Amino acid sequence: MVPLKSVPGIALVLVVTLGLAALTAVLSLGALPAVITIVGWFLVAPVLAILTYYDDGSDAPAGNDDPVATLRDRYARGELTESEFERRLDRLLETERAERSAVDDGNAGAAGERDRERVRER
Repeated sequence: MVPLKSVPGIALVLVVTLGLAALTAVLSLGALPAVITIVGWFLVAPVLAILTYYDDGSDAPAGNDDPVATLRDRYARGELTESEFERRLDRLLETERAERSAVDDGNAGAAGERDRERVRER
């Protein structure tokens, strides 16, 4: 399916070529109406559709690698209340701090143990 953003340009090409083909047919200009129709409908319109096609990702799951940005997006869309946003943000930042300190200390096992303890506390 062609996204809505490219449809007006394609529709314009189709309407203009149809109008030009009809005008040249009325003026009896030989094969020109067929050439205009073929070029407009079977060359320009498909090329325009390909060049203006974009994927906005609305049907794809959010591929956002940053969990804080994902959380902010959900809050902005109204999926989370302010208190739930704050709670989840604190938890995320806490987890990131623990991971960073574990990497800095070279002690990844301790960070994993702390995360497991936090999960048990909830």
